[in-house]
Amino acid sequence: MENKFASLTPTAILVAVFMVNLFVGAEIHAQNAPAYRSETNIVYAVEAGKNLCLNAFLPVSATAPVPAIVEIHGGWWSGGQAATQLEGVGGWQWYQRHGLAVFSVEYRLGREGGFPENIRDCRNAIRYIRQHAKQFNIDPSRIDVTGGSAGGHLSLMVAMVPADFQDGGPAAGLKDVSAEVSGSFSYIPPADFVRFWNQGPDDAVTNKEGKVSFRGPDDSIPYDSRPRLRVLFHGLTPDSEEHLILFTNMCPIGHVWSDVPPLLICDGEKDPIVPGLHGRELYQRLHAVGADATYWMTPNGGHAFPGGAGFDHVLDDFLVRSLKLNAN
Repeated sequence: MENKFASLTPTAILVAVFMVNLFVGAEIHAQNAPAYRSETNIVYAVEAGKNLCLNAFLPVSATAPVPAIVEIHGGWWSGGQAATQLEGVGGWQWYQRHGLAVFSVEYRLGREGGFPENIRDCRNAIRYIRQHAKQFNIDPSRIDVTGGSAGGHLSLMVAMVPADFQDGGPAAGLKDVSAEVSGSFSYIPPADFVRFWNQGPDDAVTNKEGKVSFRGPDDSIPYDSRPRLRVLFHGLTPDSEEHLILFTNMCPIGHVWSDVPPLLICDGEKDPIVPGLHGRELYQRLHAVGADATYWMTPNGGHAFPGGAGFDHVLDDFLVRSLKLNAN
């Protein structure tokens, strides 16, 4: 069967994902869903003189602190941006239905970010949101995280890494504030960077004089992970035992513990960007150690928000359980 997603660039796929987010799950979007207000461009940290911001979408009629979900955007860790309106957040229909506070965060991209800098940024965003729980009228003990693609990887890292993970630590003003979350709903995530590197095509270029250089990313090449990972790992490649350990430590497959918070991990069966069901392998390893993990594969799905018959109930049940909601 022809893969209809293979010819799409990552940018086109991100647009497609956004459009899917606008329409998927409409059947669960209740007519009497609560109204929301927005607070945008909230500075949660300053790194190298740059403000890192988040956007908040808050139910206006909440009379008591509400649970929250924090979205981390995708874009190869090098592009994309925080959602500027509730409808731009993947899964917003479910979150609105339950009256959750919703946040979308930015993080350092490309050379400016990389690993572990972007992981640190996302964990600091969680710390900031928790520290300002009263301002946002949220319950600081019930915060989930979500994201797709690169955001799926980062949402898993936020949920799975230990409290003392070596990412540079809390930003100024956030010391002693926990970055723990109640659960993670991640979709189409790269989960194993060594595997991702090995799945990518060669990016070496040899000129007429025999000198070898490395090309940049090419959106027309499927699974073109290597040039991007070179940048994100600041020039390092998995070419030694030390570097293999680093690559593994910067991805979810390196943090499989029995005591991780509840995880919902979703793949697209025919994902043209992250090949070979990375999420399934991660889920299998988590299941083997007794972790609380749920897996979903979208039949014939590409690099997009999950779907298919029954998915709405899977996500709804996960949110009810991880955030201790009243089922409705």
